[in-house]
Amino acid sequence: MYRQRAEERMRQLRGLNQKQEIARRICLAVDEAYEIAKNDIRTDILLIHRMEQIKLPVRMVTDEEFAQARTQIETPSTDPSNRRKMVWHKDVIARHQRQKTNPYFDAELHVIRLGDVAICTNPFELFTDFGIRIKARSKALQTFIIQLTGSGGYVPTEKAVRAGGYSAVVESNVVGHEGGQVIVDKTVEYINSLWTESP
Repeated sequence: MYRQRAEERMRQLRGLNQKQEIARRICLAVDEAYEIAKNDIRTDILLIHRMEQIKLPVRMVTDEEFAQARTQIETPSTDPSNRRKMVWHKDVIARHQRQKTNPYFDAELHVIRLGDVAICTNPFELFTDFGIRIKARSKALQTFIIQLTGSGGYVPTEKAVRAGGYSAVVESNVVGHEGGQVIVDKTVEYINSLWTESP
């Protein structure tokens, strides 16, 4: 995002469009990895899959956030481009009511052990810090995190919530930083449980 002019200049010098440049990088990466990987081909590896349903604490909508959302929908805009914002605010109002009886979000997590590699999924777009925490505590040689396997939205860190911004406001977060830490802890627990099996 911040090097667009430089990236465009390099593409022009190579005589490539954006898709061709992406393809070039993928091919280079595959070729480079294959040169090493071809020397360590394995045909008998452990494959284990585990799926868990967990309950995550929702990001609680405060009374102040509820009041702000109500103010936003009480003065509707006739501009069609603002329709998405109206839906956003209506969802905050509905969540404020829902959290009184159900303060949890049901999430499905998957972990796979493939030899010495772990693959894990979650239905969110986690802030990078959470992914780093998972990878740092995983017993796997490599850990791959597959996100957005559902409709969970962003999960911000506590620092991001304090700083604000589109992906850290209550409208963008069904689950907050507390739930993010639960995802980390549970994912690590499930990954590491697969390492009780011998490779």
